[in-house]
Amino acid sequence: MILLTGFEPFGGLAKNPSAEVAQALAGDGVEAAVLPVDYERVGPALEALLARDWEAVVLMGVAVGRSNLSLERVAINFRDRARPDNAGRVPARPAIVPGGPPAYFTTLPVDALHASLAQAGVPVEISLSAGAYLCNAAFYLARHALDAKGTPCGFVHLPPTPDLACGAPPVALETQVKGVRMICDALR
Repeated sequence: MILLTGFEPFGGLAKNPSAEVAQALAGDGVEAAVLPVDYERVGPALEALLARDWEAVVLMGVAVGRSNLSLERVAINFRDRARPDNAGRVPARPAIVPGGPPAYFTTLPVDALHASLAQAGVPVEISLSAGAYLCNAAFYLARHALDAKGTPCGFVHLPPTPDLACGAPPVALETQVKGVRMICDALR
């Protein structure tokens, strides 16, 4: 079973494509979960989910300035203190895990995934970092929790869908679902 997570809406967005994609793919070997955009609640939510054994864990979030599915390479042990979460809070400290490693690399085969998605016509890119907001925090926390288990884990930023009108060229939800389905299929 693969764990596929998305996030609830944030930053004035009416919806979050990552939650929609996760829910669209639930079933048939995929369990979907929607994470809170909340620094205090995201850790416990992930901890409960990661207590189970998974074939792989794929976390997703939306990046409104992007026009491709972005396969992220790195999660950093840092939280941006300039941007509040949905509860209006900024983190009290910048480290996600005090004393934890500075960064974790994805354990998903991003180069092979990139090649197969591109060949199938899915707009895709490889991105260096998941940023410093809650997407990065979730990615870091998941890799930290799964490091000893060896469970493949990575993060995919999704572009906005046409109905969100966020400025970047949008990508249809169906295309995003197709791309993430291909990722999940490759991890089985």
